[in-house]
Amino acid sequence: MSGVRTAVWVLFTGLIFIRAEVEGLGVNWGTMATHKMDPKTVVQMMKDNGITKVKLFDAEQSTMSALAGSGIEVMIAIPNDQLLAMNDYSRAKKFVQRNVTRYNFNGGVNIKYVAVGNEPFLTAYNGSNLKTTFPALQNIQNALNEAGHGDTVKATVPSNADVYGSPTDNPVPSAGRFRPDINDQMVQLVQFLAKNNAPFTVNIYPFLSLYGNDDFPVDYAFFDGASQPIVDNGIQYTNVFDANYDTLVSALKAAGFGDMPIIVGEVGWPTDGDKNANINMAYRFYNGLLPRLASNKGTPLRPGGIEVYLFGLIDEDAKSIAPGSFERHWGIFRYDGQPKFAMDISGRGQNSFLVPAQNVRYQEKRWCQFNPDAKDLSKLGENINYACTFADCTPLGYGSSCNGLDANANASYAFNAYFQVQNQDEMACNFQGAIVLSLFASNVEGLGVNWGTKAYHQLPPEKVVQMLKDNEIEKVKLFDADENVLNTFAETNIEVMVAVKNSELEELTNKTKAKHWVKDNVVKHIDHNVKITMVAVGNEPFREDYENMYINSTLLALENIQRALDKLSLGDRIKASVPFNEDIYMTPPWKPFPSAGIFRPEISDQVEDIADFLAKHNAPFIVNIYPFTSVALSDDSYPSDFAFFDGNVGITDDNIDYTNVFDASYDTCVSALKQAGHENMTIIVGEIGWPTDGNILANKTLASRFYKGLLPRLAAKEGTPLRPGHIEVYLFELLDEDAKSILPGNFERHWGIFDYAGQPKFNMSLNGKDENKTLIGVKDVEYQSKKWCVLKAQKSLDKHKLHESLLYACDNADCSAFAEGGSCSGLSSPDKTSYALNAYFQASNQSKDSCDFGGLATEVEIDPSKGYCKFNIQIVPYDPKDSWTRFKSWFSSSHITRAPPVAFTSLALLAMVSLFFF
Repeated sequence: MSGVRTAVWVLFTGLIFIRAEVEGLGVNWGTMATHKMDPKTVVQMMKDNGITKVKLFDAEQSTMSALAGSGIEVMIAIPNDQLLAMNDYSRAKKFVQRNVTRYNFNGGVNIKYVAVGNEPFLTAYNGSNLKTTFPALQNIQNALNEAGHGDTVKATVPSNADVYGSPTDNPVPSAGRFRPDINDQMVQLVQFLAKNNAPFTVNIYPFLSLYGNDDFPVDYAFFDGASQPIVDNGIQYTNVFDANYDTLVSALKAAGFGDMPIIVGEVGWPTDGDKNANINMAYRFYNGLLPRLASNKGTPLRPGGIEVYLFGLIDEDAKSIAPGSFERHWGIFRYDGQPKFAMDISGRGQNSFLVPAQNVRYQEKRWCQFNPDAKDLSKLGENINYACTFADCTPLGYGSSCNGLDANANASYAFNAYFQVQNQDEMACNFQGAIVLSLFASNVEGLGVNWGTKAYHQLPPEKVVQMLKDNEIEKVKLFDADENVLNTFAETNIEVMVAVKNSELEELTNKTKAKHWVKDNVVKHIDHNVKITMVAVGNEPFREDYENMYINSTLLALENIQRALDKLSLGDRIKASVPFNEDIYMTPPWKPFPSAGIFRPEISDQVEDIADFLAKHNAPFIVNIYPFTSVALSDDSYPSDFAFFDGNVGITDDNIDYTNVFDASYDTCVSALKQAGHENMTIIVGEIGWPTDGNILANKTLASRFYKGLLPRLAAKEGTPLRPGHIEVYLFELLDEDAKSILPGNFERHWGIFDYAGQPKFNMSLNGKDENKTLIGVKDVEYQSKKWCVLKAQKSLDKHKLHESLLYACDNADCSAFAEGGSCSGLSSPDKTSYALNAYFQASNQSKDSCDFGGLATEVEIDPSKGYCKFNIQIVPYDPKDSWTRFKSWFSSSHITRAPPVAFTSLALLAMVSLFFF
């Protein structure tokens, strides 16, 4: 997208795979699900995300077999209902033989712990495991010792945090003691653990502190600051995790074991089933927890690293909901291995999604839905209760994700949940008139993406192409014909539209040069099985702000390219066309309706000549449509809902209601082509999307809203009022481009549905149906070192020097997030300076001299990100020399070497920065 504005406003007046850096981080893998994922798929998913430790709740054979040879450190478990059996030493020996020794071989399972029971002393169990837990622990550890595993495999008892507490008259961590009714058993247990050099394992749940207690301060459950911290002997506790952990430390100290290693066996936040269980709060929790763990800060009474197992890995839709409906929603992945929200388990603070499970097999795309026309509804309530007894209806509860459904939708949800649990047996969709619907297959037919490469550090093209394949994206539109990029499409069957750059148009008015261009950029790659299907001749060459620069060269270049293709016998399968900005057409002021669409008078002759040529060669007309710019670059009178697909505000044109600007713009183009004699010409939407930063209307929430409206419409093949049916569309765009010009607006660098590192920004389904699905990001992304460049803490600063340094940094790096409404617009002046210095530092490959700025800057290893404003770490460029060659015409050579104290600034940057600095 390169247009500054659109003319359509007259109708109404765009997990990365890394080694985990949180030391000792593991996950809990529970398997209480109606439809379990293949254990091998789950193990591969853990490996893809750099998860190196897992805690199980049993030692099931298929799970253990899948873990064999993975190198993942494993804690197996003895369920509570087997504790009594383990009081028999022979049974304990047999357990060790079957579940530890059996897998103890080269290439086997790396078993590190045996969990004896799961929270056996929980208050709710009323002491039922009180007499069996310690003997079981003793027998298992002794059996491990006897089998020769005792030095490397330790038995432990995962306890709930309710085994300790502070007295009501002194409710502070330093007063922590084991619960009086089980104190003797806990001391006995701790003594045995210490004797065998085994850790104490505890499950800590900040969520449960909040659940059911409306008086509990919400902020205290998180890590971003509590307004009223607990003060204990001069120590301020700003979150319940630290306070809870240190209460245990004090309890162990009181028992004589103040230095005993502690493992946090479970900690997490659910995403459904309660008013406080949702994706936003889970994101907030993990976004605070993980960077703290990565920093090895520890707690006030136990500084240093903490070994932690997140709870849990995957949602379990068959778990008991006796503790609460949230119990089935603790997973950081959904039931099908799709990540729920952005989460960086390395603790880097990168706002990226985890790598989802690969090759997951689903049942057919069929749903069971309540039929509102059913005559006999006398047993409807009874049927819903039956369905929810045998399937998961927890999202329907108070405060849950589906709580707002009406009665009919509630029934449909319940019936469908049961239908799916019963493997879509048609007899399971027979609730007195419910019907089965078959919907959508794969991705939206004909859906493509634009892949631009104006980035300081490009991803390796082969990894981007693999990402396209992983997401079943079958069409790509490029902005050049870069050989390195095109080579990676060989044998992929992905349809590619290569492009002639605007700067090449004049040269290609020469027939010979056009022929050479086709041979070098098309034929060469077709010979290597690259599926080139179109050639884009220029990019929006008639845009108003180009002031007719390409008006005389575009048609000639188009003709020469197509004729060269024809002479090489490629013309039947490869078509040349011109991607236009939507400002080439308009409606007259006296009739601002789509049916009155015409081409802009000053270029109408040229556009009609091109349309005539396209028609002669059966080539499509390409137009870029941007609802975002319609609202973002218009005055406040423009109705913002008209940019989306869920509103009812609109215009009426000859009894046709237009409720969104996309339909109106597209049909204005249809009308303009009709006026030119090409009523039935195929129209391709070459670019359409919504940016996620750099403008008050550019954010992930609105981008998600836009795509959740657009994609289902495309999938349903609704078309527009004047052109019903299928529309071929290329989304703009695939990746963020942090080196693009920001003259049209700061949002120009943020159009990607994936971020600069190839990680998805928000839930998005390319099939137009599964709204909560997450796209698959680029795998094996290699980042630069975990360090940042920030402003030094100084008592007094030279404001002039600071201002110049910030301007220089932003002139040579990306500061577009500072724009009004951008993700970093709310930073203080010093923090904005730090952001700018870091952006320059990362763009300069973290060279030492690039974090100098006359002594103002310093390198740090603790992530300085502030809330939604992320201080990114750049990726390692796949080819630094080529990358620098690509950009050397944009920046001075000092870009990658030194940050001088006096800065050269562009007028555009000066204007932008002056709005927020000092």
